[in-house]
Amino acid sequence: MNPPTDDNSTTVQTPLLEVTETDACREKIIAFVNPKSGGLQGQVVFEQLRKQIGEQNVYDLVKDHGPQKGLKENQHQKNLRIIACGGDGTVGWVLSALDISEMQYMDFVSVGVIPLGTGNDMARFLGWGVGYRGEDLAAAIQSLARSETRLLDRWHIDIKPTAHTGVASLKIPQPVFNNYLSFGADAQIALDFHEKRNASPRRYANRIFNKLAYGCISCNTFLDRRYLFGNIANYFELHVDGRNMHEDLFRFRPDAILILNIASYAAGTNPWQGIYDTLWCARSQADDDRFREQSCSDGYLEIIGFKHFELARIRLGRRGHRIAQGSEIKLTIRRDLPMEIDGEPFLLGPCQITITRKNQARMIVTERSQAAQQIESKRV
Repeated sequence: MNPPTDDNSTTVQTPLLEVTETDACREKIIAFVNPKSGGLQGQVVFEQLRKQIGEQNVYDLVKDHGPQKGLKENQHQKNLRIIACGGDGTVGWVLSALDISEMQYMDFVSVGVIPLGTGNDMARFLGWGVGYRGEDLAAAIQSLARSETRLLDRWHIDIKPTAHTGVASLKIPQPVFNNYLSFGADAQIALDFHEKRNASPRRYANRIFNKLAYGCISCNTFLDRRYLFGNIANYFELHVDGRNMHEDLFRFRPDAILILNIASYAAGTNPWQGIYDTLWCARSQADDDRFREQSCSDGYLEIIGFKHFELARIRLGRRGHRIAQGSEIKLTIRRDLPMEIDGEPFLLGPCQITITRKNQARMIVTERSQAAQQIESKRV
């Protein structure tokens, strides 16, 4: 293939990336790869990217102990485009490193995704697929280099112990979330799966096997009395923008609570926009006119409640119960509860949690993605 030229017929020494010299000067592309994501796929992606965009532009997150090295080497680049290769945790890792470097606030730094792993909700929402399956990456890199961007709200979690902390740790995986925060039945399922996978990592290296194992664990959790009949409503208080949601919670008594930022949860479902389930919503009025249109950049989170059986039904396009939307969420946890932040489950003891918007990140999206279809609010 002949090297491309710009309008002045200037030769560019980037034969694998079909961009002009003007494009190359305007945007620099680097990639961060988590080789531990997606079994052996991370290493395959790493080698492909080195051939496509150059060895000096691809960084190993494990070997380099995070994204800091790559960001430092490119801190003076304008319009930097970053490809995060991994799961939702890897995307969060890169965005948090950008917070520390403050690069995203000085220049037009944007982040796209090549999804590895199992859930990949951020990649699904941005339009970059459900997971890498060994295909050639040339077309994906071309698209990541040229696609539009959208702003993404990122949310800070402030946590303080109550008078009686209990035995569980108050440490959380990260103080910021991009996708969602949940607690109750769904978080217990994720926590049980996480513990089993850590105990036998080789056994859980296959995506299909993981889904089957997740289903079996879900059935076991269905028999757990802690997550039946809305018992978790007794274990916490919820305030949204100063409003006490006590009556709403005890009227519907959910078995799980989801605080959602993007329109993708549990490997691609959107429980805020699904179809009404008459078993669950028969007693409530149609609520479409009572809420804002869902957006990842409007400074509002969606709070959704589920009955245990709905965790399976949302995969059929159903929706949970819409509890509220708000820009400041306060939780008072009275006892140990399983929680999950962007796919990372953990056990949290009694505490007080306040969730507020931290900042916004610029994400690369495909034209037909859910992110591109949402109304974009002005940057704040």
